Amino acid sequence: MNYIQIGIFFLQGTLIALLLLFLFNLRKKLGIGLLFACLGLFQFMQVFLSSTVYVKIANNLLVSPGSSVFFTASLFAILLIYIKEDASETRKIIYALLITNIAIAVLITTFNWNIEDPSTYNPLNVTTNLFDNSAWVLLVGTIALFLDALLIIIVYEYISKRLPFLFWNICLTMLIAITFDTFFFSLISFFKSKQLGVIITSGLISKGVFTIFYSILFYIYLKFFETKEYDTHYFKIKDLFKTLTYRQKFEMARLDVIKTSEEIRKNEIKYQTLTNISPVGVFHTREDGYTTFVNPKWCEISGMTEKDALGSGWLKSVHPDDVKNIKTNWELATLQKQKSNTEYRFLLKDGSIKWVLGQAVPEYNSQQEIIGYVGTITDITEIKLYQQEQIKLKEKAEESNRLKSAFLANMSHEIRTPMNGILGFTGLLQDEKISIEKQQKYLEVIEKSGKRMLNLIDDIISISKIESGIVSITTEEFNINEHLAYELRFFKPEAEAKGLQLTMHTALPTNEAFIKLDKEKFVSVLTNLIKNAIKYTEKGSIDFGYIQTKNTLEFYVKDTGIGVPIYKQDAIFERFIQADIDDKMARQGIGLGLSISKAYIQLLGGKLWLESVENEGSTFYFSIPNNSTIGENNNSIQQHFNTNIEQEVKKIKVLIVEDDETSKLLLQILFLNLTCEVLHVKSGIEAIKTCKENPDINLILMDIRLPKMDGYEATKQIRTFNKNVIIIAQTAHALTGDKEKSLKAGCNEYLTKPIIKDDLLKIIKRYFVTL
Repeated sequence: MNYIQIGIFFLQGTLIALLLLFLFNLRKKLGIGLLFACLGLFQFMQVFLSSTVYVKIANNLLVSPGSSVFFTASLFAILLIYIKEDASETRKIIYALLITNIAIAVLITTFNWNIEDPSTYNPLNVTTNLFDNSAWVLLVGTIALFLDALLIIIVYEYISKRLPFLFWNICLTMLIAITFDTFFFSLISFFKSKQLGVIITSGLISKGVFTIFYSILFYIYLKFFETKEYDTHYFKIKDLFKTLTYRQKFEMARLDVIKTSEEIRKNEIKYQTLTNISPVGVFHTREDGYTTFVNPKWCEISGMTEKDALGSGWLKSVHPDDVKNIKTNWELATLQKQKSNTEYRFLLKDGSIKWVLGQAVPEYNSQQEIIGYVGTITDITEIKLYQQEQIKLKEKAEESNRLKSAFLANMSHEIRTPMNGILGFTGLLQDEKISIEKQQKYLEVIEKSGKRMLNLIDDIISISKIESGIVSITTEEFNINEHLAYELRFFKPEAEAKGLQLTMHTALPTNEAFIKLDKEKFVSVLTNLIKNAIKYTEKGSIDFGYIQTKNTLEFYVKDTGIGVPIYKQDAIFERFIQADIDDKMARQGIGLGLSISKAYIQLLGGKLWLESVENEGSTFYFSIPNNSTIGENNNSIQQHFNTNIEQEVKKIKVLIVEDDETSKLLLQILFLNLTCEVLHVKSGIEAIKTCKENPDINLILMDIRLPKMDGYEATKQIRTFNKNVIIIAQTAHALTGDKEKSLKAGCNEYLTKPIIKDDLLKIIKRYFVTL
C-alpha cells in the first residue's frame, strides 16, 4: 500500500474542496463567476491528468487524480449549487461544464492535427500525451457529465424527501452518481480493454473514498457556515433545461422580493435587539442634525422619553452652559466630514447632573454624500466625579505641603526663639559683675523660655499621638467650678499685664459641679483656648465659663480680639493653621493647638466650633456630655505650692538612678536644701545592688531609659526584696501608657522631664512631711 501517495491525494482533495467552498461563499459579494472559472480549470486538468498520470496504490488498484479528485469535486459543486441556489444557477453551471468539455475536446483534436504533421518541431521534448486523447473518449465523458448532473438532482430530490439527515442525503446521492459514472464511462470508453475490470474496480474504490471524504467536508460547511435555509426549489427538474416563462420569471422575482424583505426584517430585528441591549445610548439623526431615533439606554441616561427626544427636543435637557459648545462641535464636524466627540451634561428633572461623552459618525450613500449620523452617548459621570475628586485631593495635598512648609519654618522660629533666650541669658549670667536683681530677671527669662519650649514639645507629642491613633481616655472625677477658678487665678496676671479684663461664669453650684471626664484633655482644651484669647486680644476683655443644657455642658471662651475671617473659620481647626496665617511669624505658636483641642473634644464625645467677626472678636465653644454629680468640695485645685518645706521633711536617704549628668546634677541641687543623704548610680543593675547594700534608702528617683537594664525591670527586681521604699519614675518619655506602665512595674509616682521643682516637692511632702 502506497501511503505517501494516499496522503498526497487527500491533501489535494482538501485544498480543492476548501477552494470551491471559499469561492461559493463569496458568491453573494463577487458573483458565482469565479466558481465557474475554477470548475472550468478543473475540467481541463481532469482531461490532462487522466491522459498522463495514474498512480499505483496497490496491486490491481490504479488511481487517476483527474477522475478521483477533480471530477468528483466538480460533481459536488453541482450538488452544492442545487441545494443552496435555484434551478437557473444549477442550469448555468451544467451548461458551462458541458460547453467547457466540448470546447476542450475540439481544441485537443485540432491541436493533435498540428502534432501529427511532419513539420511540427518540439525542441524542448515537452510531452504531447494530452493531445493523444481520443475524441470519442472526450465525447463519452461529456455525455457522462450531463447524465451525472441530471442523476444527482433526481436522486437528491428523492432521498431528501425520505431521509432527514443532510449528511446521508449528500453521501448517498453522490455515491449513486459516482457509481453510475464509473460504469457508464468505463464500459463505453474501454469496452475492448483487457484491463476493464481493473479500471472499473479502481474507479469505484478511489471515487467512492473521495465521495465519502468530500461528503464530510461539504456537510460541515452546510451545517455550520451556510446555515440559512431558503425554499429555492420552486421549479421542477425539467425547468433546468428550458427557458423560463414570464410567469416563472415573475414568481422568481416575487420570491426574491420575499427573500430580500425577510432579510431586511431580520436585520431590523437584529439592529433593534442590539440597540435595546446596548450598554450605551444610541441615536440617529438626519444630515441636518434632526434626531430620528434614540434607544432605551439613551432615554435612561438623559432622563427623557423617546418622543420628547426626537427632532431637537433632546437639547432641552442639555445643561444651558453646554448647548453652544455642542452646536459648535457639531457644525465643525459636519463641515469637515469627520466624527464628532463632545463632552456635555444632561440636567435631569430631579436637579442632578449626568456627564456624557457624545460621539457621532457620518453615514454615506453610494455617491459618498452624508445622509445622516449614527452616534452614542456614554455615561461618564463617575469618571468626571473621580477627576474632580482627584483635583480636590491634589489641591488639598498642595495646600498641605504649603502649610507643612510654613509649619516647619514656624517651628524653626518657635524653637530658636526660646533657645535664644535660654542660651543668650545663660551667657549673660556668666558675667561675675552682674547684679542680683539682673540675675533674677535673667533667670525669669530663661524659665519662661524653657516653659515655652516645653509647650512646643508637648504640642508636637500630642499631635503625633492623635495622628497615630494611640490616644486613650482616662476618666476621673473632678470639680469643674474649682478648675475654672484655678484657670482664672492662673491667667489673671498675664491678662492684666496686657490691660485685659478676665472674667469667669459658671452654671452649676460648686457642690454639684463634679463630672467624670478625662481631666488632662479637658484642661488642655480650656487652657489652650484661654491662652489663644489672651494672645490674639490687644484690648478689651476675655470671658470664659459654661452653661448647662439638657444633655451637655457647653463651655465658651469669648474675647474682643482680632477675630477670624469667615473664609478661615474652618481652616483654623486643621493642622498647622493660625488665624493670622499670612503674618503668623508675628505671634508665638506653630498652629497645632486648635487641631489638638478639636481631636480631644471629639474623643470626649463633644464638638468644638467657632463664632467670630473679624476685628471684633471671637467666641470658641465646646460641648461635653453632662454627667455632673453632687460631691464634697475637696479643693482639688491647689494654690501654687510653697517650696519652703525643709523643716517639715524628716531626714531621708535618697538614691538617684540617672545616667545623664545634667539630669543628675539638677536632682542633686534640688535636694541640697533638704536634710537628705543622696546616693547616685548610672544603671539599673547598680541600683539593685545599691538597694541591697543600703536597705535604709527611703526614696528612689528611677530613670526609665537606662543602659544594660531599664528602669521598669530594675523596679520590678527591687520590689522583690523591698516593698516599702518610695520609687518615683522620672523619664523624658511622655506618651500615653508610660505612666500606667511605670505604676504597674512597682513605682509609686511618675514625673516627666524636665523635672519641675514644685512637682517633686509636692510628692516628697506627701510621703515624708512630719505630721
